[in-house]
Amino acid sequence: MARQPTRRRLVSNELLEHSARLFAEQGFANTSLQDIADAMGISRPALYHYVSNKEELLAALVRDVLERVVEILERIGGREDLAPDARVEAALREIAVNNARNTTRFRLLDRSEPDLPAEIAEMHRRARHRVLELLTGLIEDAESAGAFRPLPARTVALGMLGMVNWIAWWYRPETGGDAEAVADVLVDVAMTGVRRADDRTLAPGPWAALDLLKEDIAHLESAMRRALPAESD
Repeated sequence: MARQPTRRRLVSNELLEHSARLFAEQGFANTSLQDIADAMGISRPALYHYVSNKEELLAALVRDVLERVVEILERIGGREDLAPDARVEAALREIAVNNARNTTRFRLLDRSEPDLPAEIAEMHRRARHRVLELLTGLIEDAESAGAFRPLPARTVALGMLGMVNWIAWWYRPETGGDAEAVADVLVDVAMTGVRRADDRTLAPGPWAALDLLKEDIAHLESAMRRALPAESD
């Protein structure tokens, strides 16, 4: 009895893979169910055993791509064993690896966005908003903890997402190397741009920031005394 649901899952995943490839290559509007059936090597009536129409396939692909990223952010955001900046780093790395392993589905979303039916377009919009909201929240937590420089959190989140989402357009396993290694490079670049240097790390709260500011002013005064001649009486 267990083999039938397993087979259905395997066929459904294969169906999504073929659909994503065809939608990405030809566009959603120009792809028919017959095209998908031909790609899978089955008849169109057999295809109806798994799906009613191509809008249903597109909705499943949108959910698969974006809800997976939402799950990553929610799961890692709840990890109390990680410092706030480490949560951002871990989430970004996992999203980058996920995107590198699902390039076809991500390219599909980009190409098909203008053709999305209204209901699917709204689902897509809500999921993207949730992804941005979650990542922005993680970045704000890292800034409040003194681990990130005080930059606009939403802008930082959009930049990070743009970096990892663009993977879908240039990464190929045969030429780009291991997905984890690629993710490590991108995450290192992203985190270096926002993380405070070790000697500039702050404790949480405004008083720690004030102490750092006082230190900078004292350093500036010392440098000015050495560089500028003393004022004559």
